Amino acid sequence: MEFGVAAFSAVAGVVVSKLCVLMEKKLKKEPEIRANVRFIKDDLEAIQAAIELHGPNREHTVLIAQLRRLAYDIEDCIDCFDANKTTRTDFANQIVDLKNRSIETTERIHRFRFPAEGEGRRTAQVPEAALVVPIELQNLGDYNLNCLLYLCLFPRNHPVRTKPLARRWLAEGLVLGEQDALENMKILTNSSIFDSVRRSNNGEVRRCQPTDVLFRYICQQSTSENFILFCDGAAQPSQQRTSLQGQVARRLSVHPPASGQLNLPQDLSRLRTLAVFPVGAANIASYEAVLDFTKYELLRVLDLEECAHMSKDHIQAIYKQKLMKYLSINLDSIPSITSKIKHLDQLETLHLSGTETVTVFKEVLLLPRLKHLFGRVELSKTDNTILGWRLKRFLRDKSVLETLAGFVTSGSPGFPQLMMRMRRLRKVKIWFKSDSSQKNLDAISLAVTKFIRDGTNEPDLNRSLSMDFRQCSGEFINTIRCDANKKGRLDSLKLRGELSKFPQFVAQLRAVEELCLWSTGLSWTDILDGLSTVRGLKYLKLVEDNIGRIEILPDHLISVERICVQCEQRLELTVVARPLPKLVSLHIICQDLHVITGPPCIDITHMDQLKEVALHSQVDPTIIANLQQAASSHRNTPVVSLTEGTQ
Repeated sequence: MEFGVAAFSAVAGVVVSKLCVLMEKKLKKEPEIRANVRFIKDDLEAIQAAIELHGPNREHTVLIAQLRRLAYDIEDCIDCFDANKTTRTDFANQIVDLKNRSIETTERIHRFRFPAEGEGRRTAQVPEAALVVPIELQNLGDYNLNCLLYLCLFPRNHPVRTKPLARRWLAEGLVLGEQDALENMKILTNSSIFDSVRRSNNGEVRRCQPTDVLFRYICQQSTSENFILFCDGAAQPSQQRTSLQGQVARRLSVHPPASGQLNLPQDLSRLRTLAVFPVGAANIASYEAVLDFTKYELLRVLDLEECAHMSKDHIQAIYKQKLMKYLSINLDSIPSITSKIKHLDQLETLHLSGTETVTVFKEVLLLPRLKHLFGRVELSKTDNTILGWRLKRFLRDKSVLETLAGFVTSGSPGFPQLMMRMRRLRKVKIWFKSDSSQKNLDAISLAVTKFIRDGTNEPDLNRSLSMDFRQCSGEFINTIRCDANKKGRLDSLKLRGELSKFPQFVAQLRAVEELCLWSTGLSWTDILDGLSTVRGLKYLKLVEDNIGRIEILPDHLISVERICVQCEQRLELTVVARPLPKLVSLHIICQDLHVITGPPCIDITHMDQLKEVALHSQVDPTIIANLQQAASSHRNTPVVSLTEGTQ
C-alpha cells in the first residue's frame, strides 16, 4: 500500500474506533448528535475502503492529505469533548461542520476516475522520484505505518526506549490500545530495521536505533507526508517549506543548536507532539520560543526530558494543557510538582527526572487516568502528615496506577502506607534512605507481601518489584513472608543492597522468572542454595564483587535461559560439560576472569539453545580465542561479543 494511503488508513482506523465508543458511552440520549456522528463514521469507513480498494494515483496526493487532516480534526473534536474542553453545544456544532466536510470529501472522491467493478485494482502510478523502499520494510509484514514514522521524531544515533515509545503511540492515538501497541512493537523489534539494540535481563529489546538507510527513508517520507516537522535552526528544506503551506503541524521535533535562531512554523495550535533535544551546549535561551505554551491547544505528548533549567512559569503553563496524556520533564532546578497538576486529568504517563528526589502532592495520585509514574518521588510533608480518607478510598476503588517506579522511603509516612491501597499496581520500585523509620519499613514489608501474594490471583499480569536499600539495613527484607498455602508470584525481582542471607521470601515464591541481585554480598553457594526451591527462573543477573567461585554443574539452573554475571574483582568460573540445557545467552563481564576448567574453557558444546556469549574486552585473550573456537563449531554458531563494562 502506498505510504500516504497507509498513513491515512491507520489514522482512520483509530478515529472510527473512537467514534464507536463515543456513540456507545456519551451520546445515547443525544439522537441528533448521535446521528451525525454515525454518518461521519460510516462515511469515513466508506472513504477508507474506496481509497484502499482502488489504489493510489498521482492525482490523489492532495486528496489523501485532506483526508488525513479531516481524520485528525475529527479525533481532535472527540478528544476535546471527552476532556470537557468543549461544551456539548460547541461539540454539536463542530460535528455538523465535520459532517459537511466529510460530504464534500466524498463527492470529491466520486469525481475521480476509479475502475468499474470487475476491472480489478488500479496499479499505483509511481512518481519518477519515488524513494526505493528498503528491503527491511519489504519483508516486515503487517504493521502500523505511523508507528514506524514516529521513530524519526528522535535524533539520529539517539537510543530509543521501546516502552516509552509505545506509551507515546497510545497517547497520540496512533494505535487502538495497549495490545495493538505491543503487537506493533513486537513486529518492529523482531525485524532487521534496527542496527543497534540493547536488551533487558529477560531478552526483550529495551533500546533500539534504526539503520542509517531506514532512518533516511522514514525521515524523507515523514517530510513528504508532513507527519513530523523538524526544526534545528537551519533553513527549512524546500520540500518541508512546501508541505507547510497547505498543512497543519501535528508533530514537531526540535533540535536547538548552541547558537542561531530556530525557524518555527507560525501555526502550532494543532500540535499533538512536541519533543525537544538540545544539541551540545545549547541553553534554554536558544529554544525559549518553543516553551511558549500559549501556542499549543491540543498537545498530547510533551518530551522535555533533556531540557535543563526549566522555570516554575514553564511548569505552570504546562498544567493548562488539558489534553496532555504523556509528559516527560526535567526538574533540574524545580524540587516539586504542585497541586495544580490536577488540571491534567487526561494524563496517563508522568516521567520526572533531573533531580535526586521530587516532591509531589496528593493531586498526582488523584489523577483519574494516570497509569505510569516514573521518578524518585516522595509525598509532600503537607500531605504525608494527614493521609486522608478521600485519597485512600480513591487509590483503593478508582486509581488505575499500574507503574510506580518509584518512590523514596525516609522517616516520614506517605507512600509506604499508601502502597497497600493501590490495587492496580503491577510494577514498583522503592529507594530507601538512611533515615527510613521502622514504621515505614514495617509498612513496606506488609505492602510488598500483599503485592507478591496478589500475583497468584492474577497470573496473566506481569508483576515487577525493585528495591534499593544500599543506604539502610536490609534486615527488613527478612520480614517479608509468603503464605505457606498460597505462595506468591513475581515476574521480575531486583534487590540492591547488602543482605545477611538469601531472602526467605524469594525461596518461598511459587515462581519468579527474572531475578537480579546487586551488591548483596552473597556468595555463589548462598545464591544457588536459595534458588534450589524456586521454580520457573529464566533470567538471572548477578552484579557482585565478592561472589567467590562460580561452579555450574549439570543439575544447576536447568530452566534458566539467560545468565549475566558482572564483577569488578577476580572471578573464578567453572562450567562443566552438559550444563544449562535451555541457555540462550551467557554474559560474563569481568576483566579479571579465571576459567578453572581446561579447554575449551567455558564448555558450551552441549548448550543446544545458545545464541550469544559476551565477555569483557580486556579478559585474557586465550579465554576469548578458545571460546570463539568453540562457538565456530557449535551447532548454532553463537555470537561471541566483547564489551567494555557494565550492561
